[in-house]
Amino acid sequence: MQPNKTYAKILESQGFFKEAFVIYQNLLKKNPQDKELKIALKRLKKIRTKFNKINNNMKEFFIKMDENNFLEFEEWLIKGF
Repeated sequence: MQPNKTYAKILESQGFFKEAFVIYQNLLKKNPQDKELKIALKRLKKIRTKFNKINNNMKEFFIKMDENNFLEFEEWLIKGF
């Protein structure tokens, strides 16, 4: 299957932003006047900017936490709110 707008939209909807971005870029090279592709790239650039602000150390900690860490985190959340 050759990457197309539909496939890129599916990837984007599933959170595969980098992969969708590359497809949109490649499609725009072939169709530089395509407004839909330009809009999609702008949208993904905004998402990328937003996610660049994430503290990656904390994200990794959260992803890899074990049950004890999770219970501590849950307790902290409950106290904080």
